[in-house]
Amino acid sequence: MKLTVYGATGGTGRLFVTQALREGHVVTAVARRPEAVTEDHPGLGVVAGDVMEAGTLKIEPDCDAVVFLAGPARSGPPTVYSEGVPNVVTAMDAAGVKRLVVVTNGMMNGPSDTTSQRLTKIVIRGLFLKTPYQDNVRLVSWIRDSPLDWTVVRPPRLLDSPARGSYRTAVDDCVRGGMSIGRADLADSVLRVLPDPDTHRHTVDVAY
Repeated sequence: MKLTVYGATGGTGRLFVTQALREGHVVTAVARRPEAVTEDHPGLGVVAGDVMEAGTLKIEPDCDAVVFLAGPARSGPPTVYSEGVPNVVTAMDAAGVKRLVVVTNGMMNGPSDTTSQRLTKIVIRGLFLKTPYQDNVRLVSWIRDSPLDWTVVRPPRLLDSPARGSYRTAVDDCVRGGMSIGRADLADSVLRVLPDPDTHRHTVDVAY
C-alpha cells in the first residue's frame, strides 16, 4: 500500500514507519520538522506539513490510505484530534482518498470494562487526560458522520517496551482488563487494521 503518515516522528510513529517499510509498503511521512525523520529507506518520502495548518497539507491521488498518529503534547495544541483530523480529511477529499486510520486513546469506557478498569479510567481522565479525552470524544462524534472508510484505534497506557507479538483487540468496545500496550505492538495493530474492511467505520481498542 502507499501510505501517508502524520505523526511519523513520534514514539509510535517512528516504529510504525519502520515496520511498514519492512513489510513492503511505500510511506510518505508528513512532519512539521522533516529533518526529524531519520529513517533512510528507498520506499520512504518525507514532506513538510502541520496537521493544525490545513494549508500545509497535501496528499497525492495515488495514496491508498492515511494514518494519523499525531497526538497531544504538553506544549502543543489541545485539539490535535478534533481539529487536526478534519484538516487531514480536507486534504484526503481533495485527493480522492477514502481510507483513514486514526490513533487516539483508550480512555472511553465500554461494556466489557471490569470494575477496576472503569474506575481507573475515570481517575485518569479526571486527573491527567481530561483534555485529550474530551478531544477524543469530539473527534469520534465528528468522524461518525464522515463518509470515509475510517477506523479509530484506541490504545490505553503506552509502554516503551519490546514487541510481544501478541495483543487483544475489541471492536466498538474496550479490551476487558487491558490497561497497557507497547508502542511496537500498537504500530503492528494499525498495520493489521489498515487492509481490514471489517474495521471500517468502527473503533478498535487494542491492549495486552
